[in-house]
Formats: sequence, C-alpha cells, structure tokens
Amino acid sequence: MKLILRQEFPLGRFHATPWRVNPYDDPHGEWPPSPWRLVRAVTARWYQWAREASPEPDVSQLERLQAALCRSTYAFHLPPNARKGSPLRQYHPTEFGWRPAEKKKAGMRSYGTSLVQDNYWCVPPGEPVWWFLEGDDWTDDLRVLLGQCLERMTYLGRAETLTRIRVADVSAEVPQVNCTLANKRGSGAAPILSPLDTATREDIERTTDNPEAVKRAVPPGAQWLYAVRPERPAARERRRVPEPRSDCHLMQFAIGWNVAPEMRAIVRLTSRFRGAVLRELLAIKSNGRATSWANASFVDRESIKGMNGKGGDGEPDKQRRHAEFLAWCEDGQPTRLLVWRGSHAFDADEQEAILLAAARDVSWAAAGSKSDEWKVRLVPLDRAIPPPPGFDGRSSKVWESVTPYVPSRHHLRGGKERESESLINQIRRELSQRGIMLDVDVDPMGAPVWVAVHVAKREAQRRASIGARRGQMIRLRFTAAAAGPIRLGHSSSFGLGLFAPM
Repeated sequence: MKLILRQEFPLGRFHATPWRVNPYDDPHGEWPPSPWRLVRAVTARWYQWAREASPEPDVSQLERLQAALCRSTYAFHLPPNARKGSPLRQYHPTEFGWRPAEKKKAGMRSYGTSLVQDNYWCVPPGEPVWWFLEGDDWTDDLRVLLGQCLERMTYLGRAETLTRIRVADVSAEVPQVNCTLANKRGSGAAPILSPLDTATREDIERTTDNPEAVKRAVPPGAQWLYAVRPERPAARERRRVPEPRSDCHLMQFAIGWNVAPEMRAIVRLTSRFRGAVLRELLAIKSNGRATSWANASFVDRESIKGMNGKGGDGEPDKQRRHAEFLAWCEDGQPTRLLVWRGSHAFDADEQEAILLAAARDVSWAAAGSKSDEWKVRLVPLDRAIPPPPGFDGRSSKVWESVTPYVPSRHHLRGGKERESESLINQIRRELSQRGIMLDVDVDPMGAPVWVAVHVAKREAQRRASIGARRGQMIRLRFTAAAAGPIRLGHSSSFGLGLFAPM
C-alpha cells in the first residue's frame, strides 16, 4: 500500500539537528525531515491517543504500526524554494551556583549560561512537504491509526517547529517525487537518519541519553541513507512596485552618503541619475529591446519624449515640457533629489523607471579613477513629506538661490560685463519667457563659484568644453509676489539656478 502525507510548517521554519552532529559544524542541516524522527514522533503520539481511547492500550497495535513505518520506503516532494537559514545563537541558562565559582572571590549566586546555535531550514508556509511511504505491511486499520497519531502531532524536531501533518486525501492534487533516499552517498547528497527493517520497539523508544545509544554513530535500529535535494531555483528579489500615483508632478528622494556631495558636483549627480532613468524607461517602453538611445528605434525614442526632452529625431523640445532633475540644498549640501515636471503628470511607466533607477547608487565624482567610489544612495520619500518651498504653490516677493545661478550666455568680455548680456538682463529675459512678467531687482550674494554644468553630447563633439563655469548665488526682489518653482540659467533642468522663497 502507498501512503501520502502532507506536512506544513505554519511558522516557515523546520528546526532540527541531525544525530550526533555539532550544531556549529553542521554543513547540511536535517532536510528533508528524517523518517527516524517521524517514527519516534508517531510513537509518542500513539501513547497520547491510547490514553484517550482505552485505559488498557493494545501495545501489539503499536508494534504493528512501528513495523509498517520501519519497513516502508520513503520519498519526498520538497518545496523548491526551501533553503537553509542563517543560524541563530542564543545564551541558555545552565546550573545555578556561585559566579565566579572561586570561593576566594566575591560573587553572587545566579544561573550560568551556555551559547547554543540553532540551525533551521526556511520553508514557505504555503508550500507543504509531501511524504511518500510504500510498504507491504500497511492495512486500512493501520492507515486510520496513523492518521489519529498525526492529528495529535503539533511539532516535529525542536519544539519551535510547529507543524501540521495529515494523511493526504485521495482526491488531493499531489506533486511528483523530487527527492529519494539512496543507500550510497553520491555527489551533493545529505545524510538522513532512517529506520532499519529490523528496528524494535525498544530501539525506537530508547531515550537519547541512554548510555548504549549516545556513543554510537547511529542510534540502535537506525541507519544513514542519503538524499539528493532538488535543485533550488535562482533567488530573485520580489520587487515591490508602489501603486502609481495619480496627478504626480514631483517625486522626491533623500540623499544618503558617506562622503557628502559637493555643491559644484550637483549636475554630475542629477545628469547621471537622469541617464539611469532614461535607460530604465527605454527598457520598459520597448519591452527590453532597447536600453540606450543608440540602439532604440524612432518609436521607442518618441515614447520617452516627456522625460528626455528630445523627439525621436533627436531634436529638443523647445516648449520645455520635459522632466527636470533638481537638487535641494540645505546649509550648502544637497539633501534631496527632485524629479519635477509641471506640464503634465508622470505616468505609471515613468514613475516605475524613476524608482528603478533610484534603487542603485549614483556617483557624483568626476570621471576617473574615483568615479565609482563617491556615490550616494537615493531613498524615496512618500507623499507624507511636503514638497520643498517653491514647489508647494507658495508665492513670495523675495527669492534666494538654493544652487548657484550660471548665466546661459557669457556676460563678460575682456573682463568687462556686456550690457546686453548682463546678469540682470539675462534673468529678466528668462523670467518673461517662463511667464513671470514682473519687474525684478537682482542682487549678487557672495563671491562667484565654479560649478560643473551639463554639456550636451552633440555640443561636446562639436567643440571642446571644460564642462565647468562660474556660478553666482543671487537674491531676486520682485515688485509683487511671484509663484514658483523658479529655476533659471544654464543647466537649470539639472539642478543649477534653483531659487527658494524667503
């Protein structure tokens, strides 16, 4: 007769140590659960059932059940995703006495401690272990008796291993065997303790501290068989993609670092993050066919126009409807990275691409030997975090630079300022282009600073560029309250020239 048992571990763990194995040196862990352990556990539950059923239990019935279990062959279907867990180490109390034990030293009476290592296997709670037993000694009566014993079993192995094991219903959908036991050890096989055909009731019920058993390589009545576990599928992280937000115009990320990004390196940080976002978005839109602008089709390029600011033909969108990658600074250091688009909200694919790109560290160092060393980690901020000042609809007459303003056109010639391209004229011209038709006074703050700027690839190929310009912190004073966000000048879509209301 063939029996099938279905075993679950509700807490997701199976705690057990093989016979006479030092937990600190255990390379395998007991997996699958050993048939010898099952035989002893069923025996213990038979005594519980017998006390409930009759004041005078029939021990011969137990012996027949034990014989059927010992003479059966065992096979398993193990959950493919089960894996050995990281050991737990705990201090357990031992004998009560003086601490320290020497009488000459002052001490106190307390429990001693012993460090114990707990090895276990992680088993998905929704994926049962299937036992396949086959033997000639099974009868319908013994099958029912086995079911009664299994219903009373609450744990298998150590007491932490809560379990539920039952004889499977004949109508149950049963998987195929993926683990068998062999007499000889092969490559990758793990030792599993199994009963001998000749095991007696005395062997099975012998306590583990019995002098006749404790020194043996295997307990009396048992033997080592060897199990080849099923190949484990490659581990893949189950990515939790947040539900896309409707009407999402701003996504914020806290910037974490070991070495704080420098103010002059803001554009290097934002442009590299933007590049990562574009690669992720291209992969999403093209179903993995394209990962860069160079190998993307016209249709794929056109599909990311709202993020990239360029059409499928590579021509820039002059209406500035693309996403902007900005940095919010406090006390001169970037603390938040902002992805902003005021023209229309980010769709679900764009939000997913931004989050995927933020899952990897971003370097802010200049290209060279240290470009991979100085990186930041971007941590998504949820909607409970308010947007920075200027992105919250607030209006003000006075705005001050958060990041240095770099004029779009050279305002100096021969060390003298060009009147038509002075800072104030460039700022007023750009404000009017952005729809802020207010008169403004421009006050420089502090000395000029050198900052990296964004240089388009086609411009870098056409002429040599150092990629850095002089920037200036600015205070703007309007005749009436102006609404933000305000970002002006060269590389304003990459974090420079950002202003905050005062």
